[in-house]
Amino acid sequence: MTASSTYSLLRRLTAAFSTVAIVVFAMMGTFLYDSLSTELQRRDDIEIGGKLNQFLQMARDSGSNEAVRANADMFHEVLLSHPGVYLAIFDRRGAALVQHSDKSSVDLSSLAARNPTPLEPYTCEPFGIGRSRCIFAEEKLPSGEPVRVLLVRSANDRHSLLKSYRIDIWLAAAVGAALVGTLGYAVARRGLVPVKSIGRQTSRIEAHNLSERLNLRGGPIELQEIAVSVNRMLDRLERAFVRLSQFSSDLAHDMRTPLANVISSSQITLSRARTNEEYEVLIDSNIEECERLQRMIENMLFLARTDNATQHIKFADLDTESEFRRLASYFQGPAEENGVRIAVEGNVKILADSTMFRRAVGNLMSNALAHATVGSAVELFAFDSPQFAIIEVTNRGEPIAPEHIEKIFERFYRVDASRHGAAKNSGLGLAIVKSIMELHRGKVDVVSDGQRTTFTLYFPHVLHA
Repeated sequence: MTASSTYSLLRRLTAAFSTVAIVVFAMMGTFLYDSLSTELQRRDDIEIGGKLNQFLQMARDSGSNEAVRANADMFHEVLLSHPGVYLAIFDRRGAALVQHSDKSSVDLSSLAARNPTPLEPYTCEPFGIGRSRCIFAEEKLPSGEPVRVLLVRSANDRHSLLKSYRIDIWLAAAVGAALVGTLGYAVARRGLVPVKSIGRQTSRIEAHNLSERLNLRGGPIELQEIAVSVNRMLDRLERAFVRLSQFSSDLAHDMRTPLANVISSSQITLSRARTNEEYEVLIDSNIEECERLQRMIENMLFLARTDNATQHIKFADLDTESEFRRLASYFQGPAEENGVRIAVEGNVKILADSTMFRRAVGNLMSNALAHATVGSAVELFAFDSPQFAIIEVTNRGEPIAPEHIEKIFERFYRVDASRHGAAKNSGLGLAIVKSIMELHRGKVDVVSDGQRTTFTLYFPHVLHA
């Protein structure tokens, strides 16, 4: 990750807390603002609705238009305790009989000709008053004359209150967001302490103390999975490091022996004059040791390529019958020298790299011939299962002890604890078999009991990535 793409989780969490707080407070403020606005408007509507009924009754009691005009002061007195409420009573022609206003510039005559729904408050904007709530009703007086009673409730005081309330809401939202952001910062910082603890514990782990593990006892459950995953990774690294150390030790031991043989035999031979035959024996011995080193290096290079997945595999459909005949012919000479015969059975199709297949089976054959009892047979057997094509290599002889079964596929591991096998035995043959099977997404298994040892190769019919 580049420096430009890094970010602070603590800052992001703090910003997230603040953003969420602003959104929540703004939504709550908007809801409260709308609720208050609706309630204030409802109260205005109730006020002018009640007064409308009162003035209709007063007009009926007056009896005629002239009486209404003559009793105008009575209507004015009712509204003295209701600032912001305006009254107008019009006759049939729209002439004003009564008009109450605390402002000289107000004229409600423009509303007389309008025809909204009677007795239903509506929003209006009379000249000189501004945005208001209006209501009207028509009534026939006892004299038979119709009148229209109009009431207007100014919304100025309501809008002023709402404006002040809106400012308070935004201030409260800002202060609340800042407070939540501050508290969120403190909570997030405290919550990230276990993450920093993981970082500190991980930074202390070096090659010399790979046995240490992350300890999150009492920590959050959400970080337990990370700690478990890291500890499992450390388990794998520790095992790999141990194997690497053992591999280096074994490699030094196995390469030192042939080199020591070459040097010592050459020094002894050169210590005094020798015949040509003695020099020839020395050269033959040195060539044998060099060939042993060459095989060891080739096997190590092969294993290194398989470990790094750089080995190129050419899969092909192989016929086990022809492959078994080829291998039997190749090992016929060593088998006769050891007094062992080779038995072949089964014919199946296998999806594998031909060179690697022959090397894996060949290594098992070589191993089986080396440990087979004189007069017995090394058996090559092939058969099919629903998922695998299976190859078995069996020999009769001394069984492999249970304590060695799990280790024989390790590099440079020999059942002989003294590690002085034959010159051709480098301890890499079975490790190569295991690597080849892993490259083929298959597996190798061994069963050794009584006087019979069987190595089994499982080649999958379908390769999975």
